[in-house]
Amino acid sequence: MINKKNMINKKIVFILFIIPVVFLLILYFQLKEQVSDISVKKISDQFSVLLRAEIAKEKENSLRYALLLSRNDSLIASMEDDDEERGYRILSELMFSIEQYTHAIIRTQIITDDYLIFARSWDNTFAGMPIDEYRPDLQYFQKNKKPRSAIEVGRRLGIKATVPIYKDDKMLGFVEVLQFFENTTKYFRQMGVELYILMDERFYGISIFMQDNPFVGKDYIIANRHYSSIYLNDLEALDMNKLRKNKISKLNKKYFFYEPMINGIGEQIGAFVMVMPKERLNYFASKDDKLSFMINFTRSELYEITKHKYSDALGYKSRYDKELLYLKDVVAPEDKELFMDEARDRLNEYSKEELIGMILNYNIARHIDGEIR
Repeated sequence: MINKKNMINKKIVFILFIIPVVFLLILYFQLKEQVSDISVKKISDQFSVLLRAEIAKEKENSLRYALLLSRNDSLIASMEDDDEERGYRILSELMFSIEQYTHAIIRTQIITDDYLIFARSWDNTFAGMPIDEYRPDLQYFQKNKKPRSAIEVGRRLGIKATVPIYKDDKMLGFVEVLQFFENTTKYFRQMGVELYILMDERFYGISIFMQDNPFVGKDYIIANRHYSSIYLNDLEALDMNKLRKNKISKLNKKYFFYEPMINGIGEQIGAFVMVMPKERLNYFASKDDKLSFMINFTRSELYEITKHKYSDALGYKSRYDKELLYLKDVVAPEDKELFMDEARDRLNEYSKEELIGMILNYNIARHIDGEIR
């Protein structure tokens, strides 16, 4: 009888012991899951910052090249003479030089004021072709003279930096620099993150060069020129409405991060989706300090660009002198000697210290007059 009573007491003690242990274990795993969710949200926010910074950088670089080309006297002369062959030759030679010395592949095109292709740097097949029905964004320049760099839909989705070309206050047309997210895609791929550029399906009729690209559900077309097929099945199985609402989704041991894609007039035209395997996310979670440092560096870099954009051109005696320094990389070969004579005359007025400051300022950050949308 005593042994039976002791056994009951032991069971009661065991139950009283195991209940708080089970409760603590449940609480532990709940807290662990909560901490994990916080880490995922933090990493998602950090990669959104990186994505926006890279897109802003591509827009800025494109606008810089377009601004310089819009002031090229040889190109302007070829447009005045309606010499498409000469325009193509000048463009292709300039882009070849840039690729040869910087390894950057830049696509440029000249459009006439009545929206015909005048010349392209990569081929001259479509010279004279009308593009107005594919480029409604060009209507912006009917009321605005200010250059613009933005994500726009054309026959292909991409970043288009567009600068009007003027001669004696008469608009001859536009110069455009085109980028298709190759640098941004490569940047994330090097970190083990796959970036998908998704365009709204409603632009299918305009984007004739993307009509063979795969769909994601019924709402999106993949716009990457060199997209990876590794996660296409996962994207197809993903609830895109849920991802669009929550910005984060998880499927098949992979995380999906969502960022809306906005065009030059503030209209959402698609989305950026970053795909990261769970083990890669765990790596970034364990290297949080390193990732935070990268984010802080990016933010500080953007701050310096913005600060420079709105500051005076310190160190220059005139705006003309500053433009000379910018033009040195793209001046046409036939204008080189004249340019060098002019540059010597102007720069002789500066001291050695002033010249060093100008060169450092040119290399670190350059002012751009234009809209980056």
